[in-house]
Amino acid sequence: MTKGNLFLKEFKSLVLSIILAFFIVTLLNTKVFAMVQVQQSSMEDTLYSGDRMFVDKITYSFNEPKRGDIIIFLEDDIKEKFVDDIKIFFKDIFNSENVSKRMVKRVIALPGDEIDIKDRSVYINDEKISEDYIKGDTLKRELNLPTKVPEGKLFVLGDNREKSRDSRNFGFIDLKAVEGKARLRVWPFNKLSLLK
Repeated sequence: MTKGNLFLKEFKSLVLSIILAFFIVTLLNTKVFAMVQVQQSSMEDTLYSGDRMFVDKITYSFNEPKRGDIIIFLEDDIKEKFVDDIKIFFKDIFNSENVSKRMVKRVIALPGDEIDIKDRSVYINDEKISEDYIKGDTLKRELNLPTKVPEGKLFVLGDNREKSRDSRNFGFIDLKAVEGKARLRVWPFNKLSLLK
């Protein structure tokens, strides 16, 4: 085998390895897990701006979010098919001025639940829920309450109720906008913890 042929074979192998690695990273990041940085104060005192979280993207491929889950969702996009995940991934990598906007909130009500806010407390199906994680008072804002959560939607709130822009402002979110469940705070290291 000549040096030229050997070089060409090595070059093809390198290019194939790079393509395969990029495909694996893309698949893992779009469907299995991701790292996300909090950029809002709406989840204080649970999460602070600058905190980094490990996000589980695979759980919601098999199960729907549960009440109390901390989720990451797309503010302006929904994902109908796998190709939508890929488009969002590439948009985030190659279009720094137009990255997908993500929000971190807590699931409060599920499809079919009736949600109400009375006396600065949240009621689901006429029962006051216990929320030992909140900061500030829970006020109604723009949403006309009580209301029922439609099929395929979620009602979400930030833990920092007076500062959070959430379902009280923009209404229900689509289940197809949910990217994953926040599982673990990994940064700062001194606050490493499972998220509840």
